[in-house]
Amino acid sequence: MKKLLLIGGIIILPLILISCAAQPAIGVSEEAPLPTPLPQTNTPEPTATLALTPTPEGQIFRDDFTGQLRSEWSWENEVPSRWTLTYDGRLQIIGQDPSLLLGGVQSNLLWTTLPEGDFAISVHLQAQPVVNFQQATMYLYENPENFVALNRGYCGFCVSGGNAIYMEYKIGKDFGTYKQPTNVTDLYLKLVSQENVISGYYAFEPDQWQRLGRFGNYFQFKRVGLGVSNVDQKHTSSDDLIGMFDYFEITRP
Repeated sequence: MKKLLLIGGIIILPLILISCAAQPAIGVSEEAPLPTPLPQTNTPEPTATLALTPTPEGQIFRDDFTGQLRSEWSWENEVPSRWTLTYDGRLQIIGQDPSLLLGGVQSNLLWTTLPEGDFAISVHLQAQPVVNFQQATMYLYENPENFVALNRGYCGFCVSGGNAIYMEYKIGKDFGTYKQPTNVTDLYLKLVSQENVISGYYAFEPDQWQRLGRFGNYFQFKRVGLGVSNVDQKHTSSDDLIGMFDYFEITRP
């Protein structure tokens, strides 16, 4: 039997008993308390946003002919089998007889509205006419008595070799024609209406404009259009003119 120590009237247990009491029982493990879980929060994934490309200053309308035509266009005498949008972003129109400029019912005329006031319209065009009166054309048009046409065309008795850029206009009784002989098949055309004067331009490189002709304008056109036509009935279908329009744009001059 262990003896108790008596010191100053106080019983002190042996240190060995105190030490043993502080130790856990053999075979029993103590686990640290589990941490309290934090509340779950659903953090949304970042959402990608598309940066809007600002419209260039002065631009009113532009179509690069990718995917589908813009809703502002409308067809006149549409023949769906004779036009398409190509995979590389071009409007392709295959010409038929007859021509709007000769009073005919031309197929696949594509129109949009002109803005009020001064404007400039331009197009990048590829066309290779080979017989008389084939034309890939940009029009300002009201009726057979009031129109302006700027085109890459062919007229065997107009210039030597037939191939040229042609600008024709008729405003009431006033009529005129300008022409620039060329065999170039990839070019740019532009019509500018400013301060009551209409001017026609062409370029073989972007923005390298050369003036073809100009005249005083006393008629306010309301629409602009694109079209491709054949007229010479002697040509075969294999010679049908194909016009390829890469872009069309309306701006302020």
